[in-house]
Amino acid sequence: MTTTIQVKEDTIEWLKRLREQYKAASYDEVIETLIKKEHTLPKSGFGLLGHVGSRKEILKGLRDKHDRM
Repeated sequence: MTTTIQVKEDTIEWLKRLREQYKAASYDEVIETLIKKEHTLPKSGFGLLGHVGSRKEILKGLRDKHDRM
């Protein structure tokens, strides 16, 4: 399914340049390439939060003796 979108003149100029740069067959291919570059999901979440401390540090303060049943 194809659709028509409106873009400003400077945007179409950027798309033309990128189409040549990527040797893309269409503007759709250019847009798809840009989206994939920008929103590539990591295969793993390992290290995503950075260093958050040890398990004891993380759990400390979550529950105290009064919260236990």
